[in-house]
Amino acid sequence: MKRQLIRHRPAAALLVALVATLGASPLGGQQSFAYDLLITNGRVVDGTGNPWFRADVAIKDGRVARVGRISPAEARRVIDARNQIVAPGFIDVHTHVEGIYAQPAAENFVRMGVTTLVTGNCGTSATNVAEFLDRTKQTPIAVNLATLVAHGSVRQKVMGLAAREPTAEELRQMGQIVEQAMRDGAVGLSTGLIYVPGTYAKTDEVVALARVASRYGGLYATHMRNEGEHRARSLRDG
Repeated sequence: MKRQLIRHRPAAALLVALVATLGASPLGGQQSFAYDLLITNGRVVDGTGNPWFRADVAIKDGRVARVGRISPAEARRVIDARNQIVAPGFIDVHTHVEGIYAQPAAENFVRMGVTTLVTGNCGTSATNVAEFLDRTKQTPIAVNLATLVAHGSVRQKVMGLAAREPTAEELRQMGQIVEQAMRDGAVGLSTGLIYVPGTYAKTDEVVALARVASRYGGLYATHMRNEGEHRARSLRDG
């Protein structure tokens, strides 16, 4: 059985992106290999903050199995990175990709080495998180996807664009939506307090919903009320 040697591309060899795009080997036969893929002669930047170092990276079953000096004979497929950078996929924590299922290849992100996206920022998201995430079953996407549940979208679902404080019942309904979203896989709550309808919310409303998200280990990500000359007041007063 022959192994396949793949020469490096001109761009930096980004580890997870390469693994995602290579796919399964078409070669058959009975010979057993320790690894499915080996990236050799690369400069590894491992994301820990350490300086880059020279090493080979072995992949088995879609996961990094070993980093070090590894014989090409141990792998089914080999990429010669030829002094290019080898790194884990990047995580973009601030995206607006609610429409990602229309472009499931996510090439603009993958080409930059981004393999995980967090959407639902700035107060706008899907409110039915289960439905949003389950769409990957019908339309698989090329990257990992996480979403925040957004205060502005939740508020609009319950109150429309009303420029007032919510009633106790409306706040309860918003809390229920946030709670269900967190149960369904949301990673936290976002606000867009400079945008309608988020700008109509008082601090107490935001705190109440953030507390719901926090019960499920969620984080809070804000586009605050002012990011210019009044940003200090914005931070102080919420």
